[in-house]
Amino acid sequence: MDFSERIDALTQSCRTTPGVTSLVVYGSTTTAAAGRRDGWSDLDFTVFLTEDVLADRAGWAFLPDREHLVLTAREDDNGGVAIWDDGTVAEFGAGRPWLVRDPDREVLIDGGDLGYADPDPLPDPGNQIRLFLVKLAIGVGRVRRGERVAGNAHIRTYATTALCEALRQRLAPDSPRSPFDPLRRIEQALPEIGARLADLLDSPAETCARGELDLAREALEPGWEHFPTRAADVVAARLGWAD
Repeated sequence: MDFSERIDALTQSCRTTPGVTSLVVYGSTTTAAAGRRDGWSDLDFTVFLTEDVLADRAGWAFLPDREHLVLTAREDDNGGVAIWDDGTVAEFGAGRPWLVRDPDREVLIDGGDLGYADPDPLPDPGNQIRLFLVKLAIGVGRVRRGERVAGNAHIRTYATTALCEALRQRLAPDSPRSPFDPLRRIEQALPEIGARLADLLDSPAETCARGELDLAREALEPGWEHFPTRAADVVAARLGWAD
């Protein structure tokens, strides 16, 4: 079953499953973004349910081809994930109606309970670069004391995410993006910087951290009055990178 057929099967299953009112799909699951689908695309959707089936929502009866499901799991209160035996992955939300905030959406079933809102405003890039410096310093410190797992998470996840948000807003503010995740398709928005970040993320933790600090200073510091130069100097000195 190809990706389009899986979407059709999902839609048909939602239409015939009691208690399902609406189905909204996002990203490459939408028709408009079909051109960017590849072998690694996942089904991304929201299903709204009536009150009488909420107690059994963990069963997720709306998932199609149930005989081919090999895994389902809950993610937070309303989220779920699934994998079929051909390797297709789904990430979805299911529950009482909430406001749909993702602008990259397509309504496949409208049960009359859909409401929309804009995404939350993007975070302040000045705050993001300050957050980057703190998460970087914490991460390197934890790696050096032997907490490599926690340290790597700070460097490669928290610090990198904050840095990418600042980079996007400062250097590519008009580039198409997810309003929720600045890491998505950073390679398309900022090709040279994205490639450099990817190489850094493949390197040892401290090499990655120092490289990200260098990148931040080279790409963002010149001409930006909100760049925390004094703090960057202090972090570099504290980590022994002042040279």
